Amino acid sequence: MRRLLSALVSFLALTGIALAPGQPLAAGNPGFAFLKLGVGARAMGMGSAYVALADDPTALYWNPAGLAGAEGAQLIVMHNEWIQDFRQEFAGVSRQLGRGTAGFGVSGFYTSEMEKRDDVGNLIGHFGFNDFAVTGAYAHRLPQGGAAGLAVKFIREMIDQETATAVAFDLGGRLPLGRSGVSLGAAVQNLGSDAKFITESFPLPRTVRAGAAITRSIPSVEGSGTLSAEFRKAKGEDSRFQIGGELGVKRHVALRAGAKFGYDEESMSFGLGLMQHRWAFDYALVPLSSNLGTTHFVSVSARL
Repeated sequence: MRRLLSALVSFLALTGIALAPGQPLAAGNPGFAFLKLGVGARAMGMGSAYVALADDPTALYWNPAGLAGAEGAQLIVMHNEWIQDFRQEFAGVSRQLGRGTAGFGVSGFYTSEMEKRDDVGNLIGHFGFNDFAVTGAYAHRLPQGGAAGLAVKFIREMIDQETATAVAFDLGGRLPLGRSGVSLGAAVQNLGSDAKFITESFPLPRTVRAGAAITRSIPSVEGSGTLSAEFRKAKGEDSRFQIGGELGVKRHVALRAGAKFGYDEESMSFGLGLMQHRWAFDYALVPLSSNLGTTHFVSVSARL
């Protein structure tokens, strides 16, 4: 079991949770750290400054109110090659229903099997590590173009044969400011009671996001430009700030970049989008410091 807990400590350290040595599951340290990993290559290429922009199925993660801006029926799938053999997957779908939009998503985070050894170092087998979340959400369009949304998710983490589960809620709001091209967004994520892993209880990584974005047409490139900024505060972490930009050219190509402030291992991100009719391909590259490597996000989305 000591080896299993060591693996958990490594994962939590990589995702930015500060732990005291010898206390991997100390009371008060948030669990389910994978919930802090964003989804969607467009969002990640823009520095994760997406709470005011999300208007596709990735709003299931960023801000459930953003689903109200997802026209018709849409689908997105994403793969992330994270660091040290960790991988992340996400799939989401949304559909308009009258004055609202419903969404459903599945996300996972996992790694290849690791060796399991006894206290003296003898190999006694292998074990797996994976996180899993299922999310359902609904956003309702309000007067003046605003929207409010609610998401409910079931979360499970498994290390070898040990599991922890929880049910969490997200609340969000989004408000465009007339025809100015400016939108405001805010969300409170991961509201719920403590979960338990083996014998230790831990809280969920409750997170508050708030931000603004502006989009303007750029006739010279037959496209548009977007700037976005976001404040983020997660339980057990200092406040963080991120900004992102996107330049769309002729509605077929998008160039993106973002900057993050207050993060230990992340500072910049870059992205590319290719759109054709109902389909879109997005890629994001997020370099990490401390020789951790580079993460690669790939998304494919479609209007059904």
